[in-house]
Amino acid sequence: MQDKEANPYAPPKSTLELDSQVRIEPLFFCTSKSKLILMSICTLGIYDLYWVYKNYVLIKKRTGSDIMPFWRAFFAPLWVYGCFHNIKLTANELNVPEKLPIGFLAIAYFLTWVLWKLPDPLWFISMFACLFLVPANQVALAINKRQNAVSANSEKLTAWNWLAMFIGCLILSLAVFVEFIPKSFFE
Repeated sequence: MQDKEANPYAPPKSTLELDSQVRIEPLFFCTSKSKLILMSICTLGIYDLYWVYKNYVLIKKRTGSDIMPFWRAFFAPLWVYGCFHNIKLTANELNVPEKLPIGFLAIAYFLTWVLWKLPDPLWFISMFACLFLVPANQVALAINKRQNAVSANSEKLTAWNWLAMFIGCLILSLAVFVEFIPKSFFE
């Protein structure tokens, strides 16, 4: 007797079935709060751009829109509101409880991000722009859990994550060293 899966006349399985064997692609890219903050600070904000990029890739795939995720990530401080808005709309559609002040978060992210233009050493404040991504990330995580979506180990630190953090921490420690040693040391 043939296996039911091999039967071409069997009705197709719904992709919305929530049994343990069905893997649903996540609606949003999200990670643990600690990984988001750690990676963002240790990569000097590059992980913020990656987070925005990955979310826009999934939004484009899901909605079929003609957005360009790379450029939206490249100009993340300007486009992060759209990403937050999409997360909020999806949460409302799926009845995921959220209190996401997207306007405040987007403006705060933008303002904190542009603080890199401050004089030394105040530019270090800009590294904490990632804190304004955390609430959206948490709502995205709740959405994915509601959908029983399985993400590809985005909550665990991979070897690439460790390498990126190592390189970023080297650059950051060099910047801190140069910033806080006396100028006479270089003369």
